[in-house]
Amino acid sequence: MKIALMFSGQGAQFPGMMKDLYQSEPATKAVFDAADAALGRGISALCFEGAQEDLNLTHNTQPCVLAADLAAAAALRAHGVEAQGSAGFSLGEYAALAWAGAIPMEDVFELIQYRADSMQEAVAPGVGAMAALLGGSPEAVEAVCAAVKEGYVVAANYNCPTQTVISGEAAAVDAAIALARKQRIRGKKLAVSAPFHCALMEPAARKLEARFAGKAFAAPSVPIYMNVDGRPNTDAAAIPALLVKQAMSPVRWVQTLQNMRDDGFDTFIECGPGHTLSGLAAKTLEGVTILRVEDAGTLKETLEALGK
Repeated sequence: MKIALMFSGQGAQFPGMMKDLYQSEPATKAVFDAADAALGRGISALCFEGAQEDLNLTHNTQPCVLAADLAAAAALRAHGVEAQGSAGFSLGEYAALAWAGAIPMEDVFELIQYRADSMQEAVAPGVGAMAALLGGSPEAVEAVCAAVKEGYVVAANYNCPTQTVISGEAAAVDAAIALARKQRIRGKKLAVSAPFHCALMEPAARKLEARFAGKAFAAPSVPIYMNVDGRPNTDAAAIPALLVKQAMSPVRWVQTLQNMRDDGFDTFIECGPGHTLSGLAAKTLEGVTILRVEDAGTLKETLEALGK
């Protein structure tokens, strides 16, 4: 068995997430306590008691999901589960790096808060948008974006072979949805506050670049398969540039999963709220075991499946 952890990204958040693990698992409680202390505000209270509209604000979403991701992985580790590799979807990449020791726990929450606020400030509300295009190949979605005559829209997240998210200027995203419909590709606008993972995020990326200049990264203890190219990385020196590029580049999740499978990973555990990544893995890979941890029940099921 070769285990890979998958860390959830923005959009997976929901009220009450991780509350029962916080109450039952000391390792989970320690992560939330660290998040509260690092940011000087109630991240745990937001996760356990916050309304959906509060959790959906990027300022809150990213640190809350990061805490939930790391809290789930901490519970696994406390029960003797270690992985031989990892990947995180967008902000989840920070969780993957922190779990593997590349970013100190005392720094990762401050970094993700800075990232969240920089990304929100990069584009004024209403200017940008994102949408999931369902039922078409990545190549078909790229062709749709290229066919939009006015404005900027590109493929931003390669989620699975039949789901690609587009990002860009709001009018151009709407035009792409209309063009896709003519090809029997369904379009669904996403409830996000900014057009992530495209060139409109370059101002945020440059802010991150400046912030990383004073931070020390360590070599991760296991390979982290990075969003920008889907390839494994254990080079500490390469991490800042990869994270900067990630903010304004597509998340190549399909390539990431396929590379992990080709490298012998056969068991994938999603850590964090929801089951989005589990679903994408099921649509992308065959013949692998897919598990998840988001609460006490799924932790128990995963431990039993692993023979723990």
